[in-house]
Amino acid sequence: MITIDDKELKRFEKDLLRFKKSAFPFASKTVLNNLAFESMKVSKNTIGSKMTLRNKFTQQSVRYEKTNTLDLSKQESRVGSIAPYMETQEMGGRKTKTGKVGVSIATGYSAGQEGSGTRTKLPTNSNKMKNIILNSRTKNAKSRKQRNFLLIKESAKDKKKFVYLDLGKTKGIFKLIGGKKNTKIKMVHSLSNKSVTIKKNEWLHPSVNKALDKKATFYKDALIFQLKRHKLFNQ
Repeated sequence: MITIDDKELKRFEKDLLRFKKSAFPFASKTVLNNLAFESMKVSKNTIGSKMTLRNKFTQQSVRYEKTNTLDLSKQESRVGSIAPYMETQEMGGRKTKTGKVGVSIATGYSAGQEGSGTRTKLPTNSNKMKNIILNSRTKNAKSRKQRNFLLIKESAKDKKKFVYLDLGKTKGIFKLIGGKKNTKIKMVHSLSNKSVTIKKNEWLHPSVNKALDKKATFYKDALIFQLKRHKLFNQ
């Protein structure tokens, strides 16, 4: 049962329950579904303002499910994301990876937050993955510094856009900037950490609370609709 401390709403609710009790579950269902839809809409806006987005999927992953039953004890609408990582954003967590390469962490540069650089997406298919494969011509290098120097030089010569570099304490995927003679690098993904703590970045809970501010309006509209539908509304 939805309860709101408002005399007018109480009157509408009382009238509907007294004269057409069978219509009340329809009103209740409408309110829950409207709240879920509003929560979804607000959540998408919250995500857009709180997170750095590299595509539209994160916002589009937020969905809501309607309740269709008229059994008041079983009515339940839902809102959430189909993207697993959004639960981690909401609740916080820890990301761990085994092997020589650590957890991939996007840098500010990759998100277009440093300087005037544009956003950079890492290659995703096999044809582009050759851009970050270690060059075999560096295998005879006598030191890490020499190896990285040769790797950057050869990658620039081959017109590759990305290269994996092991700088000792720092490992990551770097973007090559400039020409063959004046090549600079910018890290786009850090691979230095084996384990990363992900802090809470709540997007769902505050959005639902904001949507609940409209509960009274939704409830009033739903009650009036049912009263009008059964010709019981006199105002």
